[in-house]
Amino acid sequence: THILADSQATKDDLTELYHAPPEKITVLYAGVDQSFQPVSDPRQLAEVRDRYGIGEAPFVLSVSTLQPRKNYRRLIEAFEIALGHTQFVLVLAGGKGWLHDEILYEVRRRNLEAKVLFPGFVPETDLKALYSAAEVMAYPSLYEGFGLPVVESMACGTPVLTSTAPCLPEIAGQAAIFADPYDVQAIADGLTQLTTDPELCADLVQKGLTRARMFNWDDSARKLLGLYRELAQQG
Repeated sequence: THILADSQATKDDLTELYHAPPEKITVLYAGVDQSFQPVSDPRQLAEVRDRYGIGEAPFVLSVSTLQPRKNYRRLIEAFEIALGHTQFVLVLAGGKGWLHDEILYEVRRRNLEAKVLFPGFVPETDLKALYSAAEVMAYPSLYEGFGLPVVESMACGTPVLTSTAPCLPEIAGQAAIFADPYDVQAIADGLTQLTTDPELCADLVQKGLTRARMFNWDDSARKLLGLYRELAQQG
């Protein structure tokens, strides 16, 4: 009867690939849980660093299942270019997905075992502190339907580097910096910007906190309820 899409980009894909009538599709954004807020308690931040073996090093964080779509092989190469000879480490938090061995191989091939950490799946109870402890959240995905980690990171006050692939510019708006996900040097340049320009980071943090408030479950639920009522009246 009707189709829900989690972004305009997804709606466009449904129209183009499945020839679904656009009037049959409603864009209904996901929300970010209100518990996702900046964590400033030094003890909490230290505990989450210790729990996942990060130590005191500054780190770039990415949160997602380990799979090719997340573009981790290019992110690892970009990290090596931009930050491989600094104190930074790269933390790839998430469970193992399909073809994850290729990602692990890329780390070994570049002798980055000490610089790229795989803490595995991180429960939501720890995610807020992990986002807050990170210097940068990098999410150069090749394709997304919504990209929830981008919004979660912004809600926690961490500057975001993401990709120009659908639908990430739609979700992040002006609150992130963007890189072509197929351009390793562009990703590396973005990492360099966010780890050397405190004024840029401070601006993105404020924009991100504002942007994240646009994505809340109350608004999504009200919109969904209204749609159900409209469809019921038609039926």
